[in-house]
Amino acid sequence: MSPDSILRPVPKPKKVVRGKRGAPTGRPRTRLKRVNRKRQGSSFPKQRDREYRRWVWTENPCLLRGATIRLPFSTHDVPLPAWGYIHACWGDMTPAHVGKHQAQGAPDFGAIVPLCEAAHRFYDTRRWDWERVTRYSEKGMALAASGYAQGYVERGS
Repeated sequence: MSPDSILRPVPKPKKVVRGKRGAPTGRPRTRLKRVNRKRQGSSFPKQRDREYRRWVWTENPCLLRGATIRLPFSTHDVPLPAWGYIHACWGDMTPAHVGKHQAQGAPDFGAIVPLCEAAHRFYDTRRWDWERVTRYSEKGMALAASGYAQGYVERGS
């Protein structure tokens, strides 16, 4: 019998003992409130303009409605015979912040454009690819947002 064929005992792995989960002081954890009533659910309540937001997404069409885009956002986009797709809106209209996100304290007035749900989802998840796909640069979007703000003021809110 060779020495390599002899079975040798192997030590078992030791169990790791962890402490209890919870607050370090022994207090029970309390859940944070989802909506702060004092701020009406917003982290930046002074930056919100409800009337302007409502006007942008109810009175205006999607910024990309009927535009030629390079990649489809949804299954409703119509392919062109030569190149690209024609954007067909899908879902509700939503106000999309241009530049900074709403969670970063971006103001509403002059910084939002109306986008359908499909375009807004694409814009939020793939901002780095937005200009290549839609041919709308960040400056072009900001110019459109300021145009909506000017239209709102001229309308006589």
